[in-house]
Amino acid sequence: MNLQAIQATAIEIALQAGAELMRFYDQPHQEMTKQNIYDIVTEGDKASEAIIVPALHKAFPDHHIVAEEGGGSGAPADAEYRWYIDPVDGTTNFANNIPYFSVSMALADRDNNPLVGVVYNPVYNELFTAARGFGATLNNKPLHVSGADSLSKAILCTGFPYTRATNQDNNLIEWGAFLPIVRDLRRFGSAALDLCFVAAGRFDGFWEAHLNPWDCMAGILCIREAGGLVTDYSGGETNLLGAELIAGNRLLHAQIMEVIATSRQAIAKG
Repeated sequence: MNLQAIQATAIEIALQAGAELMRFYDQPHQEMTKQNIYDIVTEGDKASEAIIVPALHKAFPDHHIVAEEGGGSGAPADAEYRWYIDPVDGTTNFANNIPYFSVSMALADRDNNPLVGVVYNPVYNELFTAARGFGATLNNKPLHVSGADSLSKAILCTGFPYTRATNQDNNLIEWGAFLPIVRDLRRFGSAALDLCFVAAGRFDGFWEAHLNPWDCMAGILCIREAGGLVTDYSGGETNLLGAELIAGNRLLHAQIMEVIATSRQAIAKG
């Protein structure tokens, strides 16, 4: 399998989807809610996905496709390879014309090991991409995670689930635990871009639960190819679908995991 050729095709598709998104950007939007008032979809999401999914069907007819707005399609779900697609990661930002959103595309094998990842912010024309074994780049320049060695020197990023109003496991305890001991925290609203910022050394680490694979699969690969570590909250590195993620450089990862473990104990006690 020629991962670099697949990467090139994915990049071309992501750029086309990004150009389509820009036709809708910085103007009023048509919004519809999904799970609740926090979870929305716009005409931009649908237009972007309408470009990505048919293009992938044509280029890779034997691959299964999992897209946020359209569900599964293409080859059967047990196919050897599958794509995870988020046509707009950061829809709330997009809907409010905040320039922090992305097209996220990732190819994974049957065991959900990411093989190719592309994350594109069309507003700033920043293209993050990686292929397993070939490194990660931003606009063709190699990426490397940061060298921060302690939380006191670190800027971490995270996000909050759509169920935050009703679910006790809403990341507020973790946020409160990190805030006094890190240099600072950020919540920007696109997990795909957040992870790529970790890969680029802009953020030193990331944690979040209740993600979906289309939010994070491309970013996971970018971090790994940039020299970082991504696991679940227990330290596992396989079959990461976004339910729980810790990401960062290898010096900080254990420190982040320790704070989260203490926070989770507090949640379990109620």
